[in-house]
Amino acid sequence: MLVLSPVVVLAVLGAVVACLIYRLSAVRALGTAWRIICALPGTRVDMEYSRTAVLVAIR
Repeated sequence: MLVLSPVVVLAVLGAVVACLIYRLSAVRALGTAWRIICALPGTRVDMEYSRTAVLVAIR
């Protein structure tokens, strides 16, 4: 997780800049994103196309 920290910081800064460009509330957007991330544990996503299948499980 520590390795991904710089990526997370850059993603948050990019999101804040995007909110400023599109005149959105950065605090509200980040709060909404945080609520979505907190709701993800236990989610399973199954995708199947032709002979290829992908399973994503978030713990």
